[in-house]
Amino acid sequence: MLLMLLCSMALVASAQRDRVYKSLKEVRNPDSVFVLKLRYKRLRQIPPKVFTFRNLRVLDLGCNFIDSIPPQIASLSQLEELVLRRNKLRVIPPEVGSLSRLRILNLSRNPILDLPDELSQLSRLEELIIWCTGVVAFPPSFVALDRTLRVIDMRVCPMTYDDQQAIEDLLPSPRKRWDYVCNCQ
Repeated sequence: MLLMLLCSMALVASAQRDRVYKSLKEVRNPDSVFVLKLRYKRLRQIPPKVFTFRNLRVLDLGCNFIDSIPPQIASLSQLEELVLRRNKLRVIPPEVGSLSRLRILNLSRNPILDLPDELSQLSRLEELIIWCTGVVAFPPSFVALDRTLRVIDMRVCPMTYDDQQAIEDLLPSPRKRWDYVCNCQ
């Protein structure tokens, strides 16, 4: 009987981890939120309630009007995937670098020009997706990411051949996705 009860509890816990919340109104227990996808919600900021979800693994806030990431982002210590594509972000705060479990960071289609040094502390980062941003160079500290980073997507970034070569020299291991450039004069 005890074994059946334990198995039942494990199934419920597993089902909760698989549940995708698409609205904050659905949330009854903040600790039960593992995946939150608030795409196309016309958000202008990250709702403060999000920072109470201690078990959050996936946060997708893509296709909104968010223009800043508050320092409270650091409270999402279990976060593995952060999707902020197609927003209005110009600056990525250093606190994103404290998300030690982060494997995927998608900042594509934002008017970002630079990435902070602190992102080099993302020791589990596997995918950095920054296509269609203004980023054309990385801080030298990003050499630390060469061990774990598998893919860097920088398509539609205004890069020169020299920019691409500098990134290749800094991070030789990850696969790069970028547009071919012509250093035509």
